[in-house]
Amino acid sequence: MPSRSQPFTLTSRTIESPEGSEVYLTAEAQACDAPAERAHEVYRAIAEQLTVRGYRVFCERVFATADAVRDVLAERNEVMRALDDGVGPTAIVVDEGAYGRFAGVQVHAVRCASQPEAMTCYDACDRPIGRRLRLNGHTWLYVNGLSTGTEVGEAEQARRMFACAGCCLRQAGGSMRSVARTWLWLKDVCGWYDELNATRNRFFKSEGLIDTVKRVSRLPASTGIGLYGADGAACTLDLIALPGREDEIEFIEAGGDQRSAFEYGSAFSRASMAPMPGGRTVFISGTAAIDPAGETEHVDQVEAQVDDTVAHVRSLLGDCGCGDEHVLMALVYCKTPRVERVFRERYGGLDWPHVTMIGDVCRPELLFEVEVTASPTLSVEKQMV
Repeated sequence: MPSRSQPFTLTSRTIESPEGSEVYLTAEAQACDAPAERAHEVYRAIAEQLTVRGYRVFCERVFATADAVRDVLAERNEVMRALDDGVGPTAIVVDEGAYGRFAGVQVHAVRCASQPEAMTCYDACDRPIGRRLRLNGHTWLYVNGLSTGTEVGEAEQARRMFACAGCCLRQAGGSMRSVARTWLWLKDVCGWYDELNATRNRFFKSEGLIDTVKRVSRLPASTGIGLYGADGAACTLDLIALPGREDEIEFIEAGGDQRSAFEYGSAFSRASMAPMPGGRTVFISGTAAIDPAGETEHVDQVEAQVDDTVAHVRSLLGDCGCGDEHVLMALVYCKTPRVERVFRERYGGLDWPHVTMIGDVCRPELLFEVEVTASPTLSVEKQMV
């Protein structure tokens, strides 16, 4: 976490292969009275890192409060103008925490023989919805900040969003079978999470990810969290897919010390592993204090929930051949400022580059959730700016 003498920290993690190099930049801000100014500083440092090292943005996320996000994005657009390809970041609204009104930024960028291309889905939303990287006969697709408006109810928004995602994937030569990982940003998550799960299950069945007759499933890793996109939609989607390399994605439906989430109605795997340009990458789903029976652990016990959640993630990392030292980036979700304080006090030295945020988790009694991206091929480079 930033010290009081630092306006922010910018942490860099790099993985490399003969095919390409990937950098994961995590900027965590220190609280200030002028979030736009802080965002300008953060993005100036990010733009310098990307430009000097020859990287191009593949995926980007910004986290700020509802009253600050527009100003933060304006600063981002100004500073990143030379690197802009028309694809905006996923802008996520958070509640105010120790970071103030601007929580931070995460950027995943690549450097290789080709550059990510902005991709517009004309059949669905007629705007850039992400980037496609084509390299040595392989394709990777990131969909960023996909939502479908606010004029209908939550479940219908979700249905349209998933349908739009399917359309985008087919345009890129893939399908939902190509998806390794999804992120679901959900407004008022506890109020309609059951509907979200039902809608997602129907869509996954229609796409062949769930076969109730053969009792098999192919479930992406995922996060479903109570934060929402800056446009106010009830649900916003990010995903990463590998069209044409479906058989090379490994899904860990149950792993670490947790059983399958699908057993209690949530259609996601605990983790997935996929070949990325810089090397094999582990995507650990949003993980909380849930026991093998699917019940919440340590209700109303903040410290115990935080400790068990970190332990669950570490157990999954171990199953995937990784430890703390292999973490590329993480997102930390705290239900209240008190939960955030406990996490910072107990894990202030945790070597996971992360942004900490205040927002709801998918059950009222769950207080804390963490997601992690890691790679067993992480290089020794660990830069702090």
